[in-house]
This record gives sequence, structure tokens and C-alpha cells, in this order.
Amino acid sequence: MPPFKDEHVLLIAPGSQMTLAQLGLPETFTPARYRFPTRMFPAENKGEYEPYKVREHKRETKAAPSANGHTEAPKEDVEMKDSAEGAPANNTANGDSNEKSDKPEGENGTDNTQKAVEEILYEEDVTSEEGAVYPIQNGRIVDWPCFFALLTHIYNSLSPPFHTPILLVSQPIWSARDREAITQFVFEKFKVPGFSMMDAALAACYGFGVQTATVVDVGKGKVDVTAVTDFAVNEHGRGIALEGCGGDAMTDRLVELLGQKGFTREMCEQLKRSNIAEILPPGTSLPGTAATARQGVNPAAAASTGEANGADGGSRGLGDGNGNDTNGEDDEGVLDVAAIVSGDTNEYLANMEKEKATNKKGGVDPKQPRLPNSKKERASFQFEEFVQMDGENNTSGTQRYLRHSREIEVGVERFLLATPRQKIGDRLTSGILEDIATQIHHTILAVPDATKRSELWDSLIIVGCGSRVRGFTQALLGVITQKFILSPSATIFTSEIPSTFTTPHHTGGTNTPAPMGQQPGPMYHPAAHGVNPLLVAATHNNPGMPIAPGTPGMDPSIPTHHRSSGHSQTPTSVKTLRLPEYFPDFKDQGNTNAPGVSTGPSATTGGHGMEEGAFLGAQMGAKVFFVLDQGLTKGYMSRVEYNESGPSAIHEYIV
Repeated sequence: MPPFKDEHVLLIAPGSQMTLAQLGLPETFTPARYRFPTRMFPAENKGEYEPYKVREHKRETKAAPSANGHTEAPKEDVEMKDSAEGAPANNTANGDSNEKSDKPEGENGTDNTQKAVEEILYEEDVTSEEGAVYPIQNGRIVDWPCFFALLTHIYNSLSPPFHTPILLVSQPIWSARDREAITQFVFEKFKVPGFSMMDAALAACYGFGVQTATVVDVGKGKVDVTAVTDFAVNEHGRGIALEGCGGDAMTDRLVELLGQKGFTREMCEQLKRSNIAEILPPGTSLPGTAATARQGVNPAAAASTGEANGADGGSRGLGDGNGNDTNGEDDEGVLDVAAIVSGDTNEYLANMEKEKATNKKGGVDPKQPRLPNSKKERASFQFEEFVQMDGENNTSGTQRYLRHSREIEVGVERFLLATPRQKIGDRLTSGILEDIATQIHHTILAVPDATKRSELWDSLIIVGCGSRVRGFTQALLGVITQKFILSPSATIFTSEIPSTFTTPHHTGGTNTPAPMGQQPGPMYHPAAHGVNPLLVAATHNNPGMPIAPGTPGMDPSIPTHHRSSGHSQTPTSVKTLRLPEYFPDFKDQGNTNAPGVSTGPSATTGGHGMEEGAFLGAQMGAKVFFVLDQGLTKGYMSRVEYNESGPSAIHEYIV
């Protein structure tokens, strides 16, 4: 088989909301070049699908009278036949009939009336989601004909050459039968010379450049937690498709908080993606005190717009539905009585006079510090929507949309995305971060090799578009630290000391046990500054360190069952990994929209970085499997091997 070229490799990474695709491997790996919505629309024929919503429009047109006085209808397509048989048909199609018309005629015997003819038009509505079918839900393929139609649409849109292999990023929830069905469809439909499937968690490890890590994939409606050790996926204890922990759960929480104030689900979705929505670390107090409200805010404007009301202030941009601020009148001279009562009156009046002076100059005081988002009680974001044009402004007869944006103000609800929801039925719900942290703990403890567990805690990889919410990673680390992290101290090692040792003596706070019948050795130096050498010996097995007589875990005469093997059950630290610095496109998040692919009004805006680390790993894997390795280590399944063994042999090539 001839070797594959970089520009011929096709990558496809299906997701519940968006499917990433790219034809060719660039010299420097970049985010996905094309983004297709993971949805299709039913076509006119049953069992067929279209990539966009097709709307049918009926339009009446008036046919003008011809030169011979007869009204001509629009010509229809006529099937071409032999000249002897086609002559009568053509005469009829052209309107040359020998029958006498019963319509009134004018002075010259011509028909002066115009006949209305109905014409049917078909138009693709690229912004509509009406009647859309989503073949993937929570990572699971629920509609196979629709999913195969989506793959066909992507393949035809990119138009790869004939000698093109395909690498597909698979979801953890896909079963063995699902992988076999996809393999059969790809080989039979596209006639590819090679095909490979790569696990999403393993692809993330390739992208981050590590061989052992815990991958947390936060998707649209689910979360996957996978432990990978030495490039091997641990299936036992793997958290697959945890529902109620993805991005939709955060949107549902915002709808629950802001729905009564007039917010729609689309508003909450865009709020979640904006830069003012943030998940604060555990224990952080919400802004709302009188002192915080006075910092950087015009007191007169705060009194008139109600900014001091906190979460009960409502939404300023929802006033008249057209984006006009109905509460933003400038009531100069109005005093904030609540601020005066709660604070210093002289300070309040002095700040008010100072702000008046700066406003008259037409600028803002440069010495006044700008508050971060977490300190602001209220903040605004731009809400964009597509508004259908009215019939008076739309003269073409087809549906046209205008992009309309308006500013909406939100209170402290924007910090409560991951908080527990209210009761669902008779049961209480827990927070999103608490559920994810519990699953991470369960997955790591299920790894058979106990020596790898500490490394798994220190190598967390958080990917998925659901993790793009501001502060998500820091808040998750804070929850894990509160629930599972045990700080290293001397007391946690006391239980592993053999029973031949006495109770620890008073050593000035060191809690160092002394062996019975022995004097303190060289490790018990008065200048040790309270550091327990037993703790150092248990955490850092340093062979160059002086050994005290009878020190457990270091004296070979002590039985091996008394030696410390480390606290693998309870972690002492947790860390996250970052993408390598030599991928600037992922670091700078410079890719915004996919060229040539319309993603509709609800598409994610902004750059794409660490949350798409799995696609970066897929590019690395494709480079190794198809170009460098050439199939020597069974990185992909060739066409010859498929013809010999069938689709069930794909399990031998899945990486």
C-alpha cells in the first residue's frame, strides 16, 4: 500500500452538539478547521435527511399575454421524444391550441386578462432548528440513519481524494457493536483505504503529552471520567456519561434562577457563555455588601437603576423588549439613603462630589481601581438573537432574519451555575462539582495499580466545551481539596509505625517517636526546626539520607509487612495539566468560526483552546498511525484486512 500523505488524512470527532472535522494535517497542529452542528433534518423522502431546514414557499405570478393574444403559463420541463411523437406535445406546451377560448376578447379579438399561476419555491433556512434530529444524545448514538447521514454530509462537504484514510474519535459509551457498525458503514460507503478509531480520553492524553492522567470530559449533557495509565484505558471504575453534570445542567440552573424574571433558555445559554458568568471557588462570599456596592459605582445611578438590590434587582435590558433601558434615567441629586445609613455619611458625600466632578470633565477618574467581575454585584452582557423580518420589509417572499443585540444586566445569579438545584420530586440534588469530584475519587481508587494513584491525582486533564465556563477548573479543584485531600502531617503516619515503638515523647512539637531502649540518633538534631524525619522518610524515600537505628521502612531487619507503601487511598495533592506551549493556536485561542460552515444562531463564539485537547491528540495520533508508523503496529485497519476479517476485527486496531 502506498504511504499516506498529511494532506489526505480526514479527522472526525463527533459530539452531542458539534462535530469537529478537518481534512489534512497542518505543519503546526491547530484547532478544528470545520465545525458541523450534530443535527440533521428529515427530507421529503422517508428515511433521508438534509443538513438544513428546507422550507416550501408558494408564490403567485401573473402571466403576461403573448403576441398572438393568448395567455402563456410558465413553460414546464418536457421530455424529449422522436420528432413524429414530440410535435403535438411541443405545440401543446407552447400554448398553440386549436380550441377556441371562452374568455372575453377585446376589440382586436385578443385576451386582455392575466392568469394567476402558482409557483412553488424551496429555500434552505440555515438559522432554524425547527424539526431538527440530533443523532447523538449524551454521547450515545440514538438515531443511526441520521448519524450515517451526518457522516455522509461531512464527507461530501470536504470532498477528500480517493486515497484518504479516516480517523474517528470515539465516545466512551459506544459499545463494541456500535464500533463495528461504524466501521462497516465507513468501509462500504466511502471505500476508504484505512480506518482507525481513537478513544476520546486517550486522545486527550496524546494532546497533553502524558502517558498517565485522569481525563475529565465535560460535554453538553454528560461528563466522562477516565483513568489512563501508561496509555492504557482503565475500563473498571470508569465514569461513563454522568448525566446532569454537563453544560445543560448549568443552563437549567440559570433558568431556574432567572426564569421568573423573564429570561428565556437562549438568554441563559448566552449568559453562561459570556465573560460575566463565573463559578467562584468554595467559600467565596458573593458580592452585595454596601461597601462593595459603593466601589466604582455612581451612587446616584445606583439609586435610580436599583443596583443595590442584588439578586432581586431584575434585568435592566428586559424593559421594553427592544433593548432600551427603561430604568436608566439620570436622576442627578438623588441620594442613596441605604448607603448613607450603612456607611460613613461624610465619605459618601465626598465620593459623590468627586464623581460629579469627573463626570463633568467627560471622563472617569484614572486613580479609581476597576473591580473584578467577582466583586461586582451587577454586570451586563450582550444578548444576540435573530429576528425575522416583517412582510412589509421583506419583499423577496422568503424568510429573512436580522441580527439584533441588546444589553442585559444580571445580578449575583451569574455566580450560581454549579450550585445544587431545588428538590426534584422527593429527593435532594447535589451540586455539579460535588458529583464530578466524587466520580473522580471513585475512578482513581478503582485503578488496580495503587502506585499510580498519586500520579493520577497530580495529572488531571479537564477538557470539553462544558468546562469553558469561567472559574470551572479552579472551583472543581477547590471542591476536591475540601472533600478528599488530606494534608500531609506527622499524625497520618503514626498508624503505620510498628507496635514495638512507644508512645511519641514530647519533642517540641515534632511528634517524633523514640525507639525503646535507644538514644536519639543523628536524625534527632535540635536544629531540625520541628521537621519530623519520619515524615520525610515516608514521603521521600531518599537513599542518601542518614538512617536512624530502628527507623521503620528503612531498617532491613524489620519485616516487610511493616513498611509504608504510601497513602494511595487518600490523596495529599491534586494538580491539573496544561497543553504544551509549542501549540500557539490552542494557547491564544485564535480560531473563532469555521469557514464555510454555518452553525446557526446558537453556535459557540470565541476561541477554542484547552477544552479541545482531544482533537489535538487526534491529530498527533493520525500523524503517527497513518504517516509515520504506516500500520506496522496495527494503528489502523486497512481495506485488505477488512475484506478478510470483516468489521468485527476493528477491536484489534482501536487505540
